[in-house]
Order: sequence, then C-alpha cells, then structure tokens
Amino acid sequence: MPPNDEDHWMPAWLALVRSYTRLWDQLEASLRHEHGLSIARYDVLAQLEMAGGQVRLSELAASILLSPSGLSKLVDRMEASALLTRNPVPSDARSTFATITPRGRALVASARRSHHQLLQQTFGSALDNRDIADLTRITRRLAASTPTARPDSSARENQVAT
Repeated sequence: MPPNDEDHWMPAWLALVRSYTRLWDQLEASLRHEHGLSIARYDVLAQLEMAGGQVRLSELAASILLSPSGLSKLVDRMEASALLTRNPVPSDARSTFATITPRGRALVASARRSHHQLLQQTFGSALDNRDIADLTRITRRLAASTPTARPDSSARENQVAT
C-alpha cells in the first residue's frame, strides 16, 4: 500500500501544534505569575514599546492577534490599569493613538526579560544556532503561505484577550 500524503506532513503538523501549545501555555503561566500579564497585554505593551511608545490603534490591531473590537476592549482594561492612554491623532480626527505609560513601559521591560529568559532556556536547551535559523526560515515560509484572514478567530481572540 503506497503511503498517504498525510504520512509526510501529519507528524510535522502535530509536532508544531504540540510545541506551540506547550510554549504558549508556559509563557502565559510565567507572564501571569511573575508580572500579572496575559500574553495579549504583553503583546500590546511590547508593540507600543517597539514602535517608540505610541502607535495608531488600527496599526496595533493589525500587528497583534486580536480583532479591532477585541483590541478595543483590551485597551479599555489596560487604560483603566494605567498601562497605556488613548490620544487623538491631531491630523486625523477619526484615528486614535495608544500611548504606553511609564508604568506600562516598566512592566513590559520586566516581562520582556522573563520572556527572553524562558525562550533562551527553551530554545537553547533543544536547538543549536543552525536549528534556530532553520526554524525561522521554515516558519516564515509557512507564515507567507498562510492567509491572514481567519474564517472564525473568535475562539482564539477570546482566549488571548484577557
């Protein structure tokens, strides 16, 4: 009996999903325990910090794992926690900036150290530099071949948006 096509891709798929899920869960637990942050909050703060502290909400929504409405709800909660502020864009009355606060900047800096330490331990204990380069190349190819629009991302957004 000839091998099915799935014999080639199914083990890779299962390894990818299982590894991703374990890493995600470990990172989520670590960020919550050490910093009181969900991955979604960390992602928003990290995106703001990498952008120089301020970014339009529409651009932020495009760069993270949330829909615009999911981001809006998350930003409401983060603003109430004094992690960021909303500011109008002077040149466009319909747009709003999210701006990281000093409290948000300090929290993301601390969380980033923990995040990078966890990744260094995880990747460093299992992969050498060539493996990491191969993983990066392969996952970029997968990302480039995957449509960005997901038919029903509400379940993932509800998990992320806390």
